[in-house]
Amino acid sequence: MSARRINQALALIGAASLFSNVHAEKLDVRDAIKEALASNPQVLSEMREVDARDREVRQALAGYYPTVDLVAAYGFQEIDPAVSRDPFTGEILNSGPNGRTRNELERGEVQLSMRQLVFDGYKTDYEYKNQQARFKSARHRTKSVAEDVSLQVVRVYLEVLKREAILDIAQEALAFHEDVYNRMKKRHESGAGSKADLDQISGRLALARTNVVTSTTNLVDARSNFQRVVGRFPNEGELVMPGTYRKYLPEGVGTAVERAIVNHPLLDSANADIEAVSHSYEQSKSSFYPSFHIEAQRDINNNINGTEGQVDDLQVMLRMRYNLFNGHADTARKQQFAHLVEKAKEIRNNAHRAVEEETRLAWAAHESLNMQMPALEAHVTNSLATREAYTQQFDLGRRTLLDLLNTENEYIDARIAHQLAWHDVLYHEYRIFHAMGDLMYMVGAKL
Repeated sequence: MSARRINQALALIGAASLFSNVHAEKLDVRDAIKEALASNPQVLSEMREVDARDREVRQALAGYYPTVDLVAAYGFQEIDPAVSRDPFTGEILNSGPNGRTRNELERGEVQLSMRQLVFDGYKTDYEYKNQQARFKSARHRTKSVAEDVSLQVVRVYLEVLKREAILDIAQEALAFHEDVYNRMKKRHESGAGSKADLDQISGRLALARTNVVTSTTNLVDARSNFQRVVGRFPNEGELVMPGTYRKYLPEGVGTAVERAIVNHPLLDSANADIEAVSHSYEQSKSSFYPSFHIEAQRDINNNINGTEGQVDDLQVMLRMRYNLFNGHADTARKQQFAHLVEKAKEIRNNAHRAVEEETRLAWAAHESLNMQMPALEAHVTNSLATREAYTQQFDLGRRTLLDLLNTENEYIDARIAHQLAWHDVLYHEYRIFHAMGDLMYMVGAKL
């Protein structure tokens, strides 16, 4: 692969950076999380849901207030009554064509009515409590989504840093192979080196160039994922290695699980859903009670029913309504919500299991990687020492080119494995805090 192809691949990173905002300062993981929470569609969608639920609470509160209605009408009324006779003589009393008279009047109506709840079997009370619980559930769900997005930010943030580190390793490996190639080419041209050695280093050099292109593409992909989650491309060298919060981790997995069960917003949301549907169940019982309302109505009518003049009417009533039979619909509705309460409890139980599982998995992954780190660090140190020794021995003619190239590959693989594990240790550390519902709190981010 030519140097021109490598330069084209490296240019992909620069092209991606052209679309990013120019920031003079570094962007740490906390600020990246804050940027994501301020613009991420998932979070904003849940926040709008919270706002909508808040308005539903206000709607339920309106049930305690009176309703006041004003009705007004004005128009024309024409009455053509049947023939009326004197009951004693039989004489036609009304006059006009065919024994009829036509009454034409301009009619006007004004009605002001008020209806105030007195008692409705606690229906309004439980509706208000239901909407409050639904509002609380939406808030906890928004917090849960924000925690998920925060972990996504950590993942893509560390992925960019990981791919940058691997690209640096690949470029160093390429420089090493280019140096060896130039030395072997000079040896071959002077007659001191074999054609086989030159062919071998040529193949390894081509592979090193391919690795640079692959690493560059992986970095571009990582930055694209960063843009999808955070909302913009990271600039060259803008991201910094996050700090560790290892000292704030619980003492053991059992403590972590206990913390997750009492603190995770997903479980808080599920518990609020149980509360909401329980209030709906209690509300369904209101149909078995009578309802009482105070109803007041004032009517001012003019020229109605063919009678010229104004007619006023005032009513103030305590009105009871009591359904005696409606085909057992109320009983069925009560049973429906009883089943929904049990469904909500099972959803909560499933969330409980999922939260505990995620906490245990995150803890196990973190512990496993921590146990691997000393061996990986030793592998890097030993392979570096081996490479340096083999390089000296190769220069003295005591090692073959294949020995030198193999030790270089082992050193590269050791460094890559160490970088992958180190970044994964950090990720799973943040993952544990996410599993406990404490990630945003730990990094100092708020909605």
